Amino acid sequence: MYTDVHCHLLPGVDDGVKSWAEALECLQIAKAEKISRIAVTAHIWPDRYPNEPADLKEIFDELKERAAPLGIELHLGSEVYFQLDLPELHQAGKLLPVGESGRFLLVELPLTLYPPGVAQTLYALRIQGVEPILVHPERYPYVTRDPFRLEELGHAGVPFQVTTHSVAGYFGAAIQRASFALLEKGWAKLLASDAHSSKGRVPMFRQAVRMVANRYGKEAARRLCVENPRRLIAGEPLLPVQCTRPGRRR
Repeated sequence: MYTDVHCHLLPGVDDGVKSWAEALECLQIAKAEKISRIAVTAHIWPDRYPNEPADLKEIFDELKERAAPLGIELHLGSEVYFQLDLPELHQAGKLLPVGESGRFLLVELPLTLYPPGVAQTLYALRIQGVEPILVHPERYPYVTRDPFRLEELGHAGVPFQVTTHSVAGYFGAAIQRASFALLEKGWAKLLASDAHSSKGRVPMFRQAVRMVANRYGKEAARRLCVENPRRLIAGEPLLPVQCTRPGRRR
């Protein structure tokens, strides 16, 4: 039913799951959460997780083989750490867009400060034909304090992906409020779990879907968790998402 476009379920390649057993346990949790399609997105971070696409593909193929009995549709991608030479790295084949279309690329910004050159770098990627998706912006402290810090990117049409745990309140009230602010501005187009383990940050969707549906309506929840994630995997344009609380004008 749901499609999760951001999680770390390749064992031993980053700060995600550590073993094949944990990876399969996470997939079982995902199935119980009604997640039927998953993009496994390992970190590509040269100074910390210098993963090569070819190596990730080899591990991913084994994950698909081991997970086949679960009946979950699996795709490969990456979460790339922002740096000014991302366009050059993309041209050199060092990055790994999500799914087979090669259209969308998950991009993570530095945690502590908003770096210079973000808008220009992401625009350069778009010129090359790859659409950057800004992941979990609500969890960057400078955005948690001021969700409009990313207004430049929002108005430029860069889609944001908000974490299901953030919406559900697992990371605290301030991050939850920032999530709602980004959704209500129309900048957030997708929810994803960013799952890292089978015990803490697990693949979780249903609680966040209920929260969004109760707050903004079922259509908003469907676009955020079903339609747009499916479109991302397929390489299709993302739909706008209107998150307006009942009784409030947009």
